[in-house]
Parts: sequence; C-alpha cells; structure tokens
Amino acid sequence: MSVKSGSYLTVFALWVITAREIFVTGEQRFEETPALYQEVSSGDDVRLRCRVKDKRGQCVWQKDRKPVGIHPGKYEWASDREGDCSILVKRASLDFDDGQWECQVTPGDFARQDALTSPPARLLVRVSPRKPRLEVEGTVLGSILTLREGQEATLSCVSRYGNPPALIKWYVGGSEVAPLKDQTNATEVDNPKTWAAHSLLRIRGERANHGKPVRCLSIHPTTAVPAVAESKLDVHYSPEVKLETVPRSLAAALEDSESFLSLKCLVDANPPAVVKWYKDSEPVVGFKNSVFPRDNRTNSSIPGMMGLSELPFEPVKRTDKGLYSCKASNTIGESPSAHYRFDVQYGPRATSVNDRRQDGGGPKVEEAVVAVLGSSLDTFECELFDANPSAMYRWVHLRGGTNTEMISNPGDRAGDAGRRLRLENVQWSDEGEYRCVAYNVINGVRREASSDARYVLHVTGPPEIQTGASSAGESADGGDIRSIGWAGEPVHRLRSRFCSRPPPRLVAWQWGSSHIRAGESIPPKYEALPLEPIIENKMVTNCYWAKLEIKDLQKEDARVYTLLVESEKGRDSTNVLLLVRDPMGTRLIAAAAAVGTLFLLGLFAICLYAAFRSKRTDLYSQEVEEGSIAADAFYSPTSTVDRQRIADQSQMQASQDQTKPLANNKETLHESPLAVLYGYDHISKQAAMTRSPMSPEALKVRRAPVVLQAPTIV
Repeated sequence: MSVKSGSYLTVFALWVITAREIFVTGEQRFEETPALYQEVSSGDDVRLRCRVKDKRGQCVWQKDRKPVGIHPGKYEWASDREGDCSILVKRASLDFDDGQWECQVTPGDFARQDALTSPPARLLVRVSPRKPRLEVEGTVLGSILTLREGQEATLSCVSRYGNPPALIKWYVGGSEVAPLKDQTNATEVDNPKTWAAHSLLRIRGERANHGKPVRCLSIHPTTAVPAVAESKLDVHYSPEVKLETVPRSLAAALEDSESFLSLKCLVDANPPAVVKWYKDSEPVVGFKNSVFPRDNRTNSSIPGMMGLSELPFEPVKRTDKGLYSCKASNTIGESPSAHYRFDVQYGPRATSVNDRRQDGGGPKVEEAVVAVLGSSLDTFECELFDANPSAMYRWVHLRGGTNTEMISNPGDRAGDAGRRLRLENVQWSDEGEYRCVAYNVINGVRREASSDARYVLHVTGPPEIQTGASSAGESADGGDIRSIGWAGEPVHRLRSRFCSRPPPRLVAWQWGSSHIRAGESIPPKYEALPLEPIIENKMVTNCYWAKLEIKDLQKEDARVYTLLVESEKGRDSTNVLLLVRDPMGTRLIAAAAAVGTLFLLGLFAICLYAAFRSKRTDLYSQEVEEGSIAADAFYSPTSTVDRQRIADQSQMQASQDQTKPLANNKETLHESPLAVLYGYDHISKQAAMTRSPMSPEALKVRRAPVVLQAPTIV
C-alpha cells in the first residue's frame, strides 16, 4: 500500500512540473486587436488598441502596408504596461492618418516563429463637406423657384469634399420627401480621399406648396447642425375663394339694428385676382353702407398670396337678408362663386297699434270674467305679434298689482303657440289679473313684448278648507290634519286654511258635544282666535286662517277637533287630530339607544385591536423561526424543497454578514389603523327631549266649561 502511494505522488509531481513548463513556455497571442472600423475628427486624438498575451517580441504598427515609427507628439505608445501594444495617434490628419492600420509583433526568437499580425483596421479621419448647392437643369438655383400648377421640375443637390460622404435629405416645408432615387457618392478627382454626394428630387407645382421652401440638408458627423440649401416655391394657379363672416358667433342669428356683420371674401390666387360681389345673383351696386371690393393682399416677398375683400353691414337691417356671393379671376383662370345666405331676426312686434289707454293713462281692461269654482274656461286670446323666429305666447298671473310676482300659466294649448288661455278646474288661486306676453329667442336671449290688454278673472264658490300641512308640526293624512304636541306645553295652536267668497257667516271648532266659534274663548283652557286674512304677494286674498289655542296641553286634550265653515254658498268641514306625546318616555328610549350603541362600538373596537395584535405577534414569531427568510420568498407559491433551499441560502448569507437586517422586514409588519365610529342621532334626540321640563302637575286633567256665543264675522 505504501509503494502504491509513493507511485501516485511521483506521477502527480511530474504532472505539476510539466504543466508549469507548458505555462511558462507558452506562445505569444493577441488578447485584443484593433477595432475593424474607427472614426476620428480631423485634429482629434485617437487610440488604436492592441494587447498581446505572453508577449516576447516587439510591437510594430503599419499603415497601408507601410511601417510606422514612433514619433513623440504624433505617434506614441499609449501605455507602458506589459503586453500593451496600443498606439496613440495625435492630431489626426486626413493626409497622413486615414487608411488601413495593422498591429504586428515580432517573434520571441528566430526558432519559435510566433510573429503576430492583426486584421486591417480602417481608421477614417472625418472632414466636413462644403455647403450643399441646389441646381436645376445644370444651373444653380436662386432663392425662388417659379412653377405653374401641375408643372414638374427635377432638382439636384450636391455636397462635396467630405469624408465620409454626407447624407442628403429633402424637405418641402416642414415635411421630409423621398428623393427621385438613391443618392450617389464618388471620390473627388482632385482629392481622392474626399467624397462628392449627389441626390435628385422630382417636384410638382401644387397650390398647397405655394410659398413653402424646398430644402436640401447635408448631414455629416462632423457637425451637429446640418448644412442647408433652400429655395422658395412660387406656384402660379387660378383663384379660389371662400366666404367668412365677422364675428362668427352671430353669423347664424343676426338681430335687426343690433348686430354688426362683415362678409369677407378670402381669395387664394397667384398672381393676384380681381374680386366681384353679388346679391341674389345681381351685382352689388350702390349697396347701402357698403365698401366696394378692394384687394387687401398680405405683405409677402412672393406676389399673389392670400387676398381679402370685405363687405360690411353696420348694423344689419331687416332688408339686408339674402344670398351673397363673391367671385375672383386672374391671368390663370376664374374661381367658382362662394355663397353665403343670412337671415335677420327680430323680436315680437304687435301687428296693429290701437289705443288701449284710458283717460288715466293705464292699460285698458279688455275683458273681465267671473268663473265658478271648479269650472273650466277658454275665452282669453292674445293679439297676434310679428316676429322672426315666430313668436310664442305665455300668460302671466298678476297678484297684488303690477309689482307682484309674475307666475307662468301652465295652460298653454298645443297648435296655437299658446295664444289662447285655457284654465282647467278653476281654483281659488286662479283669481286675479292676467297678461299676455309674446316672446322668441335670438342668440340664446329671450326677447319679450307684453300686450297692453288686461284680462281679469273673478272666482266665486262655497267655502273650501285646504287640508295640506301648514307647519312643521302638522301633517295631512287622508284629508285630515294631524298635529303633534307635547304634554306640559304652555300653548298649543291648531290652525287650518280655508277660502270662501262671499265671506263665511259661521266658523266654529267642535269636539265631542262642545263647540266654540271664532273669536270666542272659554278661559283659561280654550280660545278660538279671530279669523286672519291671508296675504300673498302683498295682496289680500279670499282665504283665511282659523286658529284654536289650547293652553297647558295635557294628554287628555288628545282628540279629534272638527272645523266647520259655512257661507250662503255652502259649507265645508275637516278634522284635526291632536296627538299628545310624553317627553319623558322618548328621552329614556333615546338615552338607552345611545348607551347601547356606544357599548357595541367599544366592544367592536376592543375585539378588532386584540385580533390585530395577535396576528402581528404570530407573524413576527414565525419570521424569527424561519431564520430571516425574505417575505416575498415566504409567501410565494413555491414547493417545500424550494423553500428549504431559500432558507439555507438566507442562513449562509446571514453568517457571512452579521449586520444585514431581515429581508423585507417592512412587508411582514402590517399597520392597521383602528377606526371608532360615533353616532350623532342620539345627541339630537336628547336635545329635542330637553325643550320643556315635565312636572307631575302637567299630568292633571282639567276640562273647561262650554260656553256658546254669537258668531264673529271678520
């Protein structure tokens, strides 16, 4: 066994000696060769890289198959490091440095024959070309190129004495256009190391390109901004006209004697054109307030740009409406006519003017009608108004004189634009004076004119009690009025609204077998207040308030009270249900609800906080046991083997760097802010319960005696 081990040691020693000998005596070889293509601007320095592994010979450079010597200030070694044969070419020159370069290394000894030669590396010295030149048919093109519409011309762009050749692009205006064919590059005859670039463009005369420059761009890497040669297009074409209005916002709705309008005939022509105006196919001659056509061409270095002829209307009159057109002509041809029709609108005007005034100067009453309550009438018709657009009519109801609020009447009939007023089921609120108003809309503004005629409606009928709720503490249910009061309230008032013409002769409140008339009182418990006329919009109506006051309100006062109204036309009655509530019971219920709500909210907050704390503690403990496993690896859907491998890698990394924090620690610690909700309903309920204190005396019942008195008529 020992003999065999000794043999192995001997073999291993021989292998080590042989490998060391091979490594030490290895052949030299290129570790880096010069780039196959490099560019440098004239006058700049450039480094040609060349590195040799295990270099034993000497570095030599050749340009165009000729050796290059080392000359300080021109050709220098780039580095003194072992094996670095890179050369630094300073102040690159087109004449001396542009060409094919080779890096060579002589053999380590004459017997090894391990000389090296790199592939040829092209070094190009950039030289800026001259400014490009535009040519047409062999002659240099000036600043303006004149073409008729549809005519074609071939332009040539030449960029000379550049290295490498320049890239030529064509632009018409701001848009790039394709050349006629690919550009051609050829070396200059007098300087073969520089190039001449040629490119052709076929251009067609189009009115859309009139006034645009044709540019030839020479793009070269020596300059950031391309060199440009350009010429402006002058395209001759027949006129083209377009009509516009000023201002445009009123062009579709012109108002008589209010709007100002100008018709502008925009002429696109080259050379300039002569403009003529027409109205309804007739030449405009002696047109009132008009300025006859004139050519207002904009200033330009190219003649015949956009022209302008203007026809103003200051202001517009009703007679100006019609069809207007303009036409232009020049030496190339004549334009089609451009047309514009406009209409003139005006507000409503009465078709006939009659004397509708009395001696006092006020409006004359045309008609007075007496309508029975609940009937319908269709007798009021407004006079005819002239308007453009056609007038619409509405009726307004005046209450309390001319200074009262104007109320739109909803009874407009379809088909007559609302000229005839129709009232369905006449009510007390329909009584009063009516006026007719004609209107239309011009430019979004309503134009109105009121008729001088007056139409008066009188309503007569039996009493009518209006059972709608009249205050915040009352409600209407099935035609009856419900009123809610609180026990212990010092004064509670029941009231109801009714209308009657002629005035009522009897107004009484009844309950049980007792009744009390308006104006009567049975002290100190009940009092029927005098009738209160209702004033609407500063006008006294035929409606009244009937009121009953109940002092020291108790639960025993809760009952149905009946209001009776009677006149010579008839009678009407309604029930008022009084509900008396105990404030103490409501307070207790509200307090219990508030306490219960607060208790449930607190319990919910405690449970939420405990669950949050428990979850955070479990996550933290699990993270410590895993040995600083990253959060994204822990929660990713990987297999058990992959998780174990990730955990082992994490532990090895932690042993190498004791200061590294746990990965993604912020992702395992979640912050969940607690929210506590508060209800405010119990606060408002408690405030409502404390309006008046409750005393034992408020629960005593005392009924006032019944006294009958003569009725009071107000």
